[in-house]
Amino acid sequence: MRSTSKSLAILASALLMTSTGQVLGAGPATADECLTTTDRWQAVDLGVTGGALDINDLGQVAGFSRSATGETRAIVWDDGEIIDVGTLGGPRGYASGIDEEGHVVGNSYTESEKSHAFLWYQGTMQDLGLFGGYAAFPGDVDQGVIVGDYRTVSSDAYSRLRHAFVIRNGVKTDLDLVAGSEATAINTAGQIAGTHRRTERVGLPASRQTQRAFLWENGAVTELGTLGGIWSEASGLNNQGQVVGQLALDAGGVLQAGFVWDSETGMRRLEDGGGVARPKAINDGGVIVGTHTCASGTARAVVWTGPSQAPALLPDPAGGTATAGNAVNVHGEIAGNAIYPDGQQHAVLWRPVAGD
Repeated sequence: MRSTSKSLAILASALLMTSTGQVLGAGPATADECLTTTDRWQAVDLGVTGGALDINDLGQVAGFSRSATGETRAIVWDDGEIIDVGTLGGPRGYASGIDEEGHVVGNSYTESEKSHAFLWYQGTMQDLGLFGGYAAFPGDVDQGVIVGDYRTVSSDAYSRLRHAFVIRNGVKTDLDLVAGSEATAINTAGQIAGTHRRTERVGLPASRQTQRAFLWENGAVTELGTLGGIWSEASGLNNQGQVVGQLALDAGGVLQAGFVWDSETGMRRLEDGGGVARPKAINDGGVIVGTHTCASGTARAVVWTGPSQAPALLPDPAGGTATAGNAVNVHGEIAGNAIYPDGQQHAVLWRPVAGD
């Protein structure tokens, strides 16, 4: 189940700094232009320069570390231990998803090529390859079933196309979608959330982006639509079939908002307090996490305690800012990252305050 979605922008530069598991003080519960900070979570620096991209219901966190020399490696945090998943032989790698059984998926350089998909399980890393394209990006894994997208170049060499895929029992299948699609999340029922688009031309303006969020189930695709704008994209999915993501509100594709969708009520705009919301994940209890931007333009990690609730900022770790919430598990533990004054990005875990 994807309580998160992959985000390549998360891979910012960072340097090992604080000790593993150090609990850091919450930021002041004051207004940040349009939202206030919740006191129901506390921030924990995971002790690694890098990012935390996914978390399972056992509290195991998948992400990446970055060394002082610039090498990035896929890692897993497990009960205070940092497990070096590593790479496929190249200088870059990250883990984008982890399921309850401990299957870890991600992307890595090899010694000679970039951007191979991989599966890591019980200490063994398997190279899943490029699927006939130039890059492959797993987005999520649940019960060992992997979803994501791989990239190809069109015959005219002007367009870069994405192709959504699913891997079950070692067999890769393309989802029956138009060229230009990606699968970002899968749940225990096998439902898949993602986004499909026509083509991806370099420099395509927002007014010509026409992608749509979708939910795939047993070969049938449900397009989730928009709220009057020209595009939508899905980022998270829970076991109840609720989908979260972002969409455009206008014909120009510029005004943006977050949404939640389910089969009974359809698509609804998330409360945003007058800023711009970008939800990333939703757990089985309806808790949603992501980022939120107020007038200052600085994105901050945010939490909605339910689809109809107003958002609240998550507390900054001591000294950190420019935070992002990337994933949330059934216990309300949130994986993400923060930027520190030296410009380095650290992996962060937000834990619910005991007794809350």
